[in-house]
Amino acid sequence: LTRRAQPNVLPLALLEQAAVTEMPPRFAVPVTDIKVAEGLDAVFECVVTGTPVPVVQWFRGDACATPGTGKYVVSQKEGLHSLKVKNVGPSDSGLYRCQATNRLGEATCKGSLKCDLLLSTTVNVARLSVSVTGSPTPKIQWFFNGRKLTPCTDCKLEFAGSDHSLILPRAGVQDEGEYRCVASSAHGETSCSAQLHVRHRQPGSPCFARQPGSVLCAPGSTAVFEYTVEGRPCPDVLWSKGSERLLSDARRSIAQRPDGSGSLTVWHCVEEDSGLYTCRAVSALGEATSVLTVTGKYRPSNSSLFPQNTGVYCNAFTSILAYVYGRTLGCHQNT
Repeated sequence: LTRRAQPNVLPLALLEQAAVTEMPPRFAVPVTDIKVAEGLDAVFECVVTGTPVPVVQWFRGDACATPGTGKYVVSQKEGLHSLKVKNVGPSDSGLYRCQATNRLGEATCKGSLKCDLLLSTTVNVARLSVSVTGSPTPKIQWFFNGRKLTPCTDCKLEFAGSDHSLILPRAGVQDEGEYRCVASSAHGETSCSAQLHVRHRQPGSPCFARQPGSVLCAPGSTAVFEYTVEGRPCPDVLWSKGSERLLSDARRSIAQRPDGSGSLTVWHCVEEDSGLYTCRAVSALGEATSVLTVTGKYRPSNSSLFPQNTGVYCNAFTSILAYVYGRTLGCHQNT
């Protein structure tokens, strides 16, 4: 008997080995379009795979975006590649391209950069938030300079459980004034108010690209506040609870990373952790402030301010703002 030849057929084990060791470039996470205010940095990111490890280059149009010009910063770590465009101006708008090459082939991914001059002079969004509890469920009303607010394109009302928010998507100087939230039920009424002040930011001054959010936490749980700040130079971030400056200790951890991201972590939450927290991003060009709350599932048992038969109380009033600075005036109880 003679064995029949089987040309161009490899054993399955060798095929699997070849698939593992040889792979053309591919974008596992592609480049996305970016819109950024004038004077800030823009960062394109992507994840590239391939074996052998691909050589990655960035291009602005047909020109290679080289770090030697001082305009670009190129970095990579474990397949994550990034191109930072520094101090973006109108002339930096356009199409950017990432090209990955190895001996098996080439892959290209594109993204556009838009320098938005409007973002340089106006705010993104202002959010006023309040946490209210009571039985029966209180009725919530918002007022601006004494005028009752209703939902519209310039004013949005949101709620999730006991947390209620008033959102101004494009806040400007016309929105400056006193904001009041009134919670009422058959047992009484409570209100909180704050003054909203709008300041136009200078190019490069601190701002929050990602705001830390308020949380409702159970006793013994962990509360994590994450943020991303922008600015040139990169701002320092300071945390406080009420008037107390917060530092890392046995139950709190404060992290700040060179890319502007960071977090505050509070472990094993207790009743004393509830309250108003402030996150400040500070540099020589100014500061941006974000105010938030930690609200525990606690209810006062003997309180002259919030008596049990009232059934309505305001935990905290917060002002969470981008390029907007609010000052909390206080809570008022009427029974």
